[in-house]
Amino acid sequence: MNAITLRVKSAPGFRVDGSKLLPASLAAVSRTELPRIVLQGAGETCALGDLFDIALEQADTPALTIEGDACWLDSIGANMDRGTLTVHGAAGDHAGMKMSGGELYIYGDAGAYSACEMQGGRLSIHGNAGEFAAAALPGDMEGMSGGTLAIHGNAGARLADRMRRGTVLVAGDAGDFAASRLVAGTVCIGGKVGAHLGYGMRRGTLLLTNAPSRIPPTFTEGGRGFDVFWLLLTRMLAREIAPFSQLAGKMLPRRYAGDLAVDGRGELLIANR
Repeated sequence: MNAITLRVKSAPGFRVDGSKLLPASLAAVSRTELPRIVLQGAGETCALGDLFDIALEQADTPALTIEGDACWLDSIGANMDRGTLTVHGAAGDHAGMKMSGGELYIYGDAGAYSACEMQGGRLSIHGNAGEFAAAALPGDMEGMSGGTLAIHGNAGARLADRMRRGTVLVAGDAGDFAASRLVAGTVCIGGKVGAHLGYGMRRGTLLLTNAPSRIPPTFTEGGRGFDVFWLLLTRMLAREIAPFSQLAGKMLPRRYAGDLAVDGRGELLIANR
């Protein structure tokens, strides 16, 4: 089985669909066939060998590494179900789209719709993510439904829109409409949040480690008896990125219920670090 490294040698001048570049799919491809793999672009096609220098070595598990900024390469890790994919540089839109397993690491910024409709696995972005991370694709009704998205930087607008399950962690700031129309799952934001927080939220948990400038008027404060839930949540987060890993043993957060405009039964927790 091959572990493959792709080093960017030239940008194509148009956006390229990188959904074919999956660790398990490429692991069995021969050295001579790899450069000939055809990738679809915006009305054009290109060969893998025209874009990347390719290196192979033997490995026990499927692994793929992309070195160099590839912000023009969309759908990296889309539909991935196993293996490890690492990007040392920027990635395009739709990274980890509909991913169901494996691990995707991006050591740079990612574009819009990262982890959109993700079902499982883990996507870690060691930079910023664009709008609609962990959300639904345009026209679809269900966003992320499983797995973990960890963003070490900031996230754009509409984070976790229509999310149904899973865990989203943002160490930095989040844009407007964070956790909008949230159906279920856990969204944690370590920095500042934009306007319209939790708009249309029905269920699920939204955890902030910094109080927002304004609590939405359709959220009401109150709630008791969630000590056990908080203990279990902070134990899970202790294995995750800061600042959420530091919440174990802290006092109970302030709790708000909403969005009451849609008869929402979600909860907004504001922790004191």
